Amino acid sequence: MALLSCSFSNSLYFQRLLRLSSPLVMMARSSSTVVAKSVDGKILPFSEIPGPKGTIRNCLDYSLGKGSYFDVITKRFERFGPIYSEQILDTRVVNISDVDATMKLLHAESTFQMRPGFEAAAEVINNQNGLIGLISNDYDVWYSDRSLISPKMLRPKDINETFPMLNTVANDFILRLSHLTQSNKMNNIEEELNFWAVESFASVLFNHRLGFYNHPPDPTAVEFVHASVGMIDNIGKLCLYGSLHKYIKIPAYYRLKKNMATIHTIGMEIINKILATKRERDCSNKQSLFEYLVSNGRDTPKTMAAIIGLMAAGIDTTSTTCLWLLYTLSQHPDIQEKLYQQLVSAIGPDGEVLASNIPPFLKAALKESQRMYPVGGYVVARVFDKDVDVLGYHIPTGVNILMHEHLASLDGRYYGEDAKKFVPERWLRDETRKRHEVNSFTSLPFGFGVRMCLGRRMAESLIYTLVAKILIRYRLQYAEGFENGVNRSLVGILMKPDRPVLLKFITRE
Repeated sequence: MALLSCSFSNSLYFQRLLRLSSPLVMMARSSSTVVAKSVDGKILPFSEIPGPKGTIRNCLDYSLGKGSYFDVITKRFERFGPIYSEQILDTRVVNISDVDATMKLLHAESTFQMRPGFEAAAEVINNQNGLIGLISNDYDVWYSDRSLISPKMLRPKDINETFPMLNTVANDFILRLSHLTQSNKMNNIEEELNFWAVESFASVLFNHRLGFYNHPPDPTAVEFVHASVGMIDNIGKLCLYGSLHKYIKIPAYYRLKKNMATIHTIGMEIINKILATKRERDCSNKQSLFEYLVSNGRDTPKTMAAIIGLMAAGIDTTSTTCLWLLYTLSQHPDIQEKLYQQLVSAIGPDGEVLASNIPPFLKAALKESQRMYPVGGYVVARVFDKDVDVLGYHIPTGVNILMHEHLASLDGRYYGEDAKKFVPERWLRDETRKRHEVNSFTSLPFGFGVRMCLGRRMAESLIYTLVAKILIRYRLQYAEGFENGVNRSLVGILMKPDRPVLLKFITRE
């Protein structure tokens, strides 16, 4: 979780870091490649866990090594085995790729465990009107915010009632799509998906439209999206730089402060506008989350800030998840055609998407896309409040433990010879109504346990609605051809394509 960018390694900041203290300038030593074995079944001490030595070398391997972050991680597991330890500046990290060990660790979460990597972000956000709430490592802060919001976010009945609004936004996206495509090709699909995501979130959370599909789009809403995407990117950079913020403040630190100020200012303008027109509104059974909180007297600045943060945080993750699904379908015309036939049969050429008519094959396609491209769930990070024994080694409390789900999700031991192929059918029942046996801990795109993604059901509903609308009207084709497809890359803190995704939207006859 601690990477240094190539540009940073040659910057003034890096030179200053080298002068900070002698432990940070420790020269890299040769690495051990032998996995130590316990004697007589005894648990070995933490110091015996294999892994690269030193700290600067580890940083440079991630920043200057060949391939992406995911390539570097894969090579290290190939070298050291299913568990290895490394030092990143003053932080000790244990990396694990074993599914049974991951399952054991996550099931040990009887109480709230810390998620490492957000310390620098928390330092910034704590001074920005309390927006830290939902990502805080302070249980009292995190739980109070989540307990207010989760009843409306995780209850299927409440999410199902949002589909009329989601259809309206998706219809506007389709209309805009018809105006924006040139030669059937969309050159800025990522940005358009960001606009769609936040317009959908605002409709669900506030029962209010932000104006992205006005002509021209509302510039304040556009600014909110850009700040939200920048927030995720800069939080990612700070997480990946580890404890560097203790010594120096890199540019991402100050950019995040600006992002948070913009998000809070615009978010509160939205909320105040809604309050001015809806405070006296009679509450119905179809309350938005915002209306639910207002009607229960919970429209405090702290709670409103939590909703703003929830909307901002969901934009880039949801749009990127949708992008990966569209890209993957464009690479598999046979699967795309099968899905189209099911959508037309279930929804009709001009029908509305409902919770009750979403084909299981669409749900399976999304799940399979997330298995191959887990946008935010490629690694599960924890810091336990007690010592744990894993894979024959003792790990003391306070050590960062990273469980690399993105390796297990493509492992042939769990998914067979076609593990790296897009096969939605693996998530469906076969002709005998029997489900395929899949270890659920090999694919955790929304996380696990008490900190599982709060917006999971909403994000899935958004994606089902938009993708259904697109496929009913268009046939997707990757503009650059199959041989020039994209690869998984770490951008900020999200798994994103390593280059722009150029899709062709070919109108169906």
